[in-house]
Amino acid sequence: MQKDNITFKKTKIKKSLTPAFIVEVIFWLAAIGALMIKCFYFQFTTRLNSRPFFTMNNAYTMMGSLGTLLIIISILIFAFNKKRRIALLIIDAFLSLLIFADTIYFRYYYSAITIPVLYQIRLVGSVGDSIISLFKIKDLVYFADIPFLVAMLYILKRLSKGNIGLFKIKFRAITAVLVFVIGFAVFKVAYNNVDTSIFPYDNNYIARYLGINYFHFYDIKRFVKENLLTDRKLSSEERAIINEFFENKNKSTDKFRGIAKGKNLILVQVEALQHFVINRKTEKGEEITPNLNKLIKESAYFDNFYFQIGGGNTADAELLSNTSLYPAKEGCAYFRFPNNTYHSLGNILKQQGYDTYVFHANNPTFWNRSVAYKTLGFDTFVSNNDYVLDEYVGWGLGDASFFRQSLDRIDTSKPFYGFFITLSSHFPFKYEFFETYDFDVGKYEGKFLGYYLKAINYADYALGRFIDELKERGLFENTLLVIYGDHMAVPKDYSEELMEFLGMEYNDFNWAKLQKVPCLIHYPGLENGNVFTVTGGEIDILPTIANLMGFDAPYAIGKDLFNTEYGYAVLRNSSVVTDKYIYLSGQRSAYDINTGEKLKPEEYEKEVSSFQRELFISDLILQKNGLKE
Repeated sequence: MQKDNITFKKTKIKKSLTPAFIVEVIFWLAAIGALMIKCFYFQFTTRLNSRPFFTMNNAYTMMGSLGTLLIIISILIFAFNKKRRIALLIIDAFLSLLIFADTIYFRYYYSAITIPVLYQIRLVGSVGDSIISLFKIKDLVYFADIPFLVAMLYILKRLSKGNIGLFKIKFRAITAVLVFVIGFAVFKVAYNNVDTSIFPYDNNYIARYLGINYFHFYDIKRFVKENLLTDRKLSSEERAIINEFFENKNKSTDKFRGIAKGKNLILVQVEALQHFVINRKTEKGEEITPNLNKLIKESAYFDNFYFQIGGGNTADAELLSNTSLYPAKEGCAYFRFPNNTYHSLGNILKQQGYDTYVFHANNPTFWNRSVAYKTLGFDTFVSNNDYVLDEYVGWGLGDASFFRQSLDRIDTSKPFYGFFITLSSHFPFKYEFFETYDFDVGKYEGKFLGYYLKAINYADYALGRFIDELKERGLFENTLLVIYGDHMAVPKDYSEELMEFLGMEYNDFNWAKLQKVPCLIHYPGLENGNVFTVTGGEIDILPTIANLMGFDAPYAIGKDLFNTEYGYAVLRNSSVVTDKYIYLSGQRSAYDINTGEKLKPEEYEKEVSSFQRELFISDLILQKNGLKE
């Protein structure tokens, strides 16, 4: 009898280990393995993770990725039986497409796609050229496994002769629980070694340490919590927190107070203008930005000025400079909070009798500008619908014509605020106009950096024409002029070209130091010709202007750059740059700004936390319309 039982069990095992069953096991393992390779590729092609491969941080990333993936697989095992193979193929294709989209988006925005970003999906058509330029042949790795998995499905169908083996619910439940427990345990090891307090501020930190799949889970959970489960009304406690923050802010010491009171104001936000091109020459000895270099000698120049944008890029820079609030944590504030109450430059100056204009030669609906600009207090929005396209450069109207036509639309008989947003030097820079543009970039001809240098040289030329036009119209000496860059020009994917050009070695510290944009302020009576080394950012533009023009900005989070002894800039990912050090949130480490030497936590932790609180206050104001009352 015992012998018969053993024979029966052997027969049962043999029946289980049919060719079809073996191929199906291989099919599932192949799909899981392929998805892990894609996760691994994403982490390293985006430079979220770096070599050497075998480090504890990279191990945690892979454990987080594998754990999350096994949890997804466990759900599939339990939920599907007859359609399990097709379900796995669909999941593989969906995750592949999602991570591929993350990769392309990341290369430009340095962030993975979030739910709020999907609100901006209609922008895809307008940035088509940029997206195409970011695609690389090696990205086909995301879809390389799909033909093989389809072929295995065909083989399975032939081997099983159309009779797909069904598993009893008990077997599926046990298997699903086992896979889930293994996945959860692996994930938990990684999760327990991560500082979750950084999660609300740094999306990249989540993806770097727990993988891109978990990031999307966290993003969905956060979106549901903040948009469906959270009261949008400001509580009395939250109102008190906001009031206390602004009451305790350092007040201006009034240096240059009111020097430009009653004068015109012009802000020029230059597309993709970074600090490293200032006062720099090509290998042929030509100045890249001769007009800006000349103007800097006649202006107050801030050479440690950082961009602080989030997922809204140019639109975020506009928000920062006009409202002195940080961008939204995810997505773009112009889409998410277009009808908030903002104590913006436009609204403040309108109350003082100024005409307010905003000029941008792009579609008025791009970044939801047609709605947001009204909220920011602009009476007149001049968009691409209003210009004569007599010069085509890059995305549309060339900057030289843009400046000329824009000035023609301003009533200069009374004080005005004009906000100019340029377009010609927009990523990816490789446009037909610059193929034959007369500026010798030497060995970078035909390369990404070469196209950028040409684009920014043209932008500088247009700025030179603009300054000449202001002088000819008698506006230059009667206007407070602020010129600054909006965001980075060179994505990390092209860092090798940039580092070679600058003669630098790539590392996270050096890269962080390069994320500066020019900021110059011109007005007679300022310390023109001086370079101010105080660390600041775009959020400081409004309070600096407020002091110079003699009005109050009680709800500006930023500081007046002329009246600041100790400078700092908080970045949207919660990294912090100060006059003394750079704190990289992704590494939870700080480095001496001059030497790059790693600092001890007690030398910066308390101060960094106090600076990061600005992000919390700004998020509270944006998400709950905190300035409405």
